[in-house]
Amino acid sequence: MKKNKGGRPTKMTPDTLQKLKEGFLMGLSDSLACLHADIAPASLYLYCNENKEFSEKKEQWKKNLGYKAVKVLNQAVDEGDVSTAKFVAERRLKDEWSSRTEQTGKDGKDLAVDIIIRDNIQPKAEKD
Repeated sequence: MKKNKGGRPTKMTPDTLQKLKEGFLMGLSDSLACLHADIAPASLYLYCNENKEFSEKKEQWKKNLGYKAVKVLNQAVDEGDVSTAKFVAERRLKDEWSSRTEQTGKDGKDLAVDIIIRDNIQPKAEKD
């Protein structure tokens, strides 16, 4: 029989652990998952320090939302959704598909410096 150490009963009940899992699977941060489960973040961190297996699962659960998003993107691309394909290409294949253009002058200097030199414009004197 386990001896009672006294003190408060644990907040980390099976119901609380289930709510934390649900929160992490939704993509919530530690603090928001704790709010969802109605516990203090310190309780979660203490529990994770004492339960490495839960801590490792928590990190896996937190990646679930990203996994689901990538799965939906892949499905949309497979179905021929052009706007999604363009979105993925612009973000994953930046060198080949970037719509960004550089707005710099010669040798990477500020564009304004090149305009001043090109047009022989005198810069305004600073006021004291």
